[in-house]
Amino acid sequence: MSSYTFREIPSIFYSSETGAPIEQCLLCERELKDCTYLIEKAYSNYPELNTSDLIWEYAICQECTESLKSEYSEESRRAIDEYFITHADFSLQQKLIEEGSQNIEQWLSKCILSGKPRSETRQYQIYGYFLGDLMLFDNTPFMIADDAIDEIVKLVSNKTLGFMNDFRDKHFPPPEDLSPLFPEKDFVLL
Repeated sequence: MSSYTFREIPSIFYSSETGAPIEQCLLCERELKDCTYLIEKAYSNYPELNTSDLIWEYAICQECTESLKSEYSEESRRAIDEYFITHADFSLQQKLIEEGSQNIEQWLSKCILSGKPRSETRQYQIYGYFLGDLMLFDNTPFMIADDAIDEIVKLVSNKTLGFMNDFRDKHFPPPEDLSPLFPEKDFVLL
């Protein structure tokens, strides 16, 4: 049985620009202080250098999240749901809840879908759910590794993948003078 708690937002989920909690929904610009929302951050990881670079970050309120997901094809929504049901392992999260752990590095140490350690990834995404100025510790926060992202991308329809990539291109385009240097990365909004 799942239990949960709300705690102060860990700094890893703060805005990379301001160093403070993200204040507005990316899409509707609603203030996040009184609503439920998602934060997603994507990183390129360089294990041999023990460093990573932020690719993108955003916060989206629950209403905008549902609106975006309604753009997915029925086939894609079903495939993503089935993939999570089959592969998600929240045993680490449950163990950390039982221990009362607030160590965010432990929460994000391995992929919930493939079990791959974050230290062995080339790219990964982290997710958390929030209520105002608090983070929900339950089955989130979690990390998804590059191998699982690749599997999810293979499951979605061309229409859904096009929608996801259009969203990425609109909100997170590379600098124009550097765009040839940026490899195409598929965007996955879960």
